[in-house]
Amino acid sequence: MSAQGTLRVGFLAPGWAPDPGGVAAHTADLARELLCRRHAVAALVVARPGEGGQAHAVADDVVAGVAVRRMTPSWGGGDALAGLVRDERAEAVVRAWLDEARPDVVHVHHLTGFGAGALAVLAERAPVVLTLHDYWLACPRGQLLRHDGAVCAAPEPATCGACLAATWPGLLPSGGGRAAGPEGEPVADDAAAADARTRFALAALERCARVLVPSEGARDAWAAIGLDAARLEVRAPGLEAGWIAAEVARLRREFPRSRGGVALGVLGAVQPSKGVLELARAFSALDGDDRRLEVWGPLEPYHGDPSAVAALRALARGDHRVELRGSYGRAELPRVLARLDGVAVPSRWPEVFGLGAREARAAGLPVLASRVGGLAEAVRHDEEGLLVDADDVSGWAAALERFFGDADARARWSAAPARVPDLREAALELEELYRSCVAAGAVPRA
Repeated sequence: MSAQGTLRVGFLAPGWAPDPGGVAAHTADLARELLCRRHAVAALVVARPGEGGQAHAVADDVVAGVAVRRMTPSWGGGDALAGLVRDERAEAVVRAWLDEARPDVVHVHHLTGFGAGALAVLAERAPVVLTLHDYWLACPRGQLLRHDGAVCAAPEPATCGACLAATWPGLLPSGGGRAAGPEGEPVADDAAAADARTRFALAALERCARVLVPSEGARDAWAAIGLDAARLEVRAPGLEAGWIAAEVARLRREFPRSRGGVALGVLGAVQPSKGVLELARAFSALDGDDRRLEVWGPLEPYHGDPSAVAALRALARGDHRVELRGSYGRAELPRVLARLDGVAVPSRWPEVFGLGAREARAAGLPVLASRVGGLAEAVRHDEEGLLVDADDVSGWAAALERFFGDADARARWSAAPARVPDLREAALELEELYRSCVAAGAVPRA
């Protein structure tokens, strides 16, 4: 920290805007706020999938004043499940970045591509703040959703071993994967391999000076997994709600909607954990040609499984009211929201925050959301939209019928003031947290 009190803040993240994804957008927004307060920011992120390059190669760029280094990860974990959580060559990249960036504090937003072992490397040089944006440290699939579609409450060795063997058969002993844990210890079978991976990842949290979660719901979910809830600090990511609302209002004034009927949108990644296919099926069962479901997001396989995307495409071919609109950039968000009368977030996993729900509320749109994780805090039931139990088929059918059929309710939900956390306030709070970590000096050591 300089004599003037400015900080050198390092970010470890899964991407950097304009990369897709809420975490990439959030970290870039946060960095911009820190730069405005005259702090220095450097980021180490993984390269986008498909960009090519040898594993662990790096490329440097400067994005809006932030020195961004991208590392091509060793996608796939090598020859063992342990490779998904421990990668010594990636740790070497982290060390080299620390030597050059010399951060006073490092805020880790995800460890994919770097491995949980990177936390120990980082903690040798600077205090580490970690935000748990999903459940990757407890579940390699990230969202506590098993390969068979069931949602887990917590890791269990035998269940995890079977699930991961079905997801990545070549990484588990039963499929010929190397029978070793993250520290080279022998493992007897798939269950032991899964258990070793989970124990190593969760133990790495002890290297962090502070551990943050985006919502009370996320803290509850992590407590059920086994973390000490008293150590988990709830810090909601801030949003720039003003520009979203203003741009949506401008677009609606200047470009009135030419299409009739009522449109409900689903925004973001289209994958089984998000419940989009189940929502589309419930919608397709409704009558009425003046209703439309717009699905905005990339249609990609989920951990190599294309079945959900194929089923959604087939449903859309059979029902012209279901429109698969494809991906959109962050700058296009107001244009997308301006087309819609509401947004649905039918997630099946316990989302840690629910960025899409809050962005829709910032624009004044009603939201239909699953009553899980942080989503339960994003919407006031029957004041800003509706909360529905995840996987409640009849409940979602009733919610859709009310949304499309009750214009008075839609108007009332739209008129409700949006309650979204402010980006600048969140950045100020994090700045003070960073300072307290730097002032404390020493960080926990495992």
